[in-house]
Amino acid sequence: MSHALFSSILLAVIMAFGCRLATELAAATSGSIVPELQDSTVHLQVAQYPIGPIEDADGNLWLGSVGSGAMMWDGEELRYFHAEDGLLGDRVTGLTLDSSGQLWLVSAEGNLGGLSALMTWDGEILARAEHPAGFPINPVRPYFDNSGVLWVQSEGRFHREVNGVFEPFPLPEPNLPRTNTTGYEPKSMRQVRNGDHWFATSDQGAFRWDGEEFYQLTTADGLPTNNVSLHLEDRQGNLWLSCFHWHLTSGEQRGALCMWDGETITTFPDIPGLTENEVYSVLEDRDGNIWMCATGHGVYRYDGINFKAFTQIQPENPDFRFGCNSIYEDRKGRLWFGFAGGLHRLDGDTLVNVTRGGPWD
Repeated sequence: MSHALFSSILLAVIMAFGCRLATELAAATSGSIVPELQDSTVHLQVAQYPIGPIEDADGNLWLGSVGSGAMMWDGEELRYFHAEDGLLGDRVTGLTLDSSGQLWLVSAEGNLGGLSALMTWDGEILARAEHPAGFPINPVRPYFDNSGVLWVQSEGRFHREVNGVFEPFPLPEPNLPRTNTTGYEPKSMRQVRNGDHWFATSDQGAFRWDGEEFYQLTTADGLPTNNVSLHLEDRQGNLWLSCFHWHLTSGEQRGALCMWDGETITTFPDIPGLTENEVYSVLEDRDGNIWMCATGHGVYRYDGINFKAFTQIQPENPDFRFGCNSIYEDRKGRLWFGFAGGLHRLDGDTLVNVTRGGPWD
């Protein structure tokens, strides 16, 4: 099977393994704190496919997973949450914070496309969030814009709250060939500092909405493909995005990391893994460096001029594939990476595997 199907097929495969791992751990960890780990569990992965992490207002480090539930590290102890602790299911995604620092996440049944619910953490329990009229069923990918308005996706469409009621937010009708026929419709959105909203699609490029009109960004403007994911706007105002090719034939696999400066699309063909590949995670750190994970190659740091590669894994693993779902910088400036295969933290030039027994600090 082509590695380019990572974003969809691999999720399902890892999910099956993750569900088994979660079942093995559930009896010992469900809803409980694990202050002292036994030798039999200390080296187990926090999750085989961690999603996140993210810090809440109290400094707790949260992770989701594909099949292992939710996890919280409070600086001293590790806690797991499963269905019996209020989750709808052990597939936990979409971790984000509102303007007050409260944690929101999506809990879903094990199968992709199954039932899902939006949940919040109040400092003591995870509970289903209360919603106004019109809130869609099976929400995914919650996003708070610059004004604090909550957006979600449901059944391939965006929804937002307007005057206390949720309503659909339709994108323009497709005007390009529907090359994605898989039925898997990942979309993403970001609001940039000038107030414009950007929306990425799986085969129609990206749309910019200025509050009145839509403007489309496609291969005609220099994108390698029209399957797009949005990452961030950096402090210079550049928009970083990825183009994917998992839905295309092998001869059309032109996925790449891209930077849009408002006029020109820039790619990085001289850097191994940043073209003809799929890049799932990008972060700007507090110093303005751009970090990204190139599937099958490693982690890069870009300072605006040069790229530095980070490929050293501890413990050593020559088969490590650097399939990365997320990068996060915590309030101490430490960088965390949610890899397929486990949680890692950068220590100097080395990516250290953080298992249930640590090292957390």
